[in-house]
Amino acid sequence: MKKTLIAAFISLAFTAAAQPSSPVAQGSTHTMLGIYTIEETGEFEMIKGDPLRAYHIQYENSPDSICVAVDDSRKGVTRFLVISDKMVIEYICHNNFFGARLIDEHFQEEGLSTPLHKLDKKEYYHQKLITRDAKSEAEYLKLISVYYPRLIKDYNNILYAAKD
Repeated sequence: MKKTLIAAFISLAFTAAAQPSSPVAQGSTHTMLGIYTIEETGEFEMIKGDPLRAYHIQYENSPDSICVAVDDSRKGVTRFLVISDKMVIEYICHNNFFGARLIDEHFQEEGLSTPLHKLDKKEYYHQKLITRDAKSEAEYLKLISVYYPRLIKDYNNILYAAKD
């Protein structure tokens, strides 16, 4: 089930990337990954029957991409489920704080989890609280674009991955 969900999200991201659309945001990662581009997929993914907005994040100097599904079904809480080939993690916005956390039981029941052996634990604890300033969804996606790759333990492999 987990592999099916991840494959569905990633194929949705690549399908969306193939369709020309204007980016939601672009910016520098201030790393060797270069410029990131965020595009809305224009479709919803269903997890537990809840429709989720989906975004695709691509990096200039990496073949890896990220899919972000936004769950705002809980009042006052917005959850960003970040899915890549390397790892799945969640960023949460609640009561004017935004930070990373391991996948909760809502998504674990769907077969998604964070493999701890792939997680850079030091970086994870640094990202548990990224900001206390309320921001727009696009601003949170920008933060995810910059911070998420640093959570992956083999981050240097991503940095030096060459595009074909």
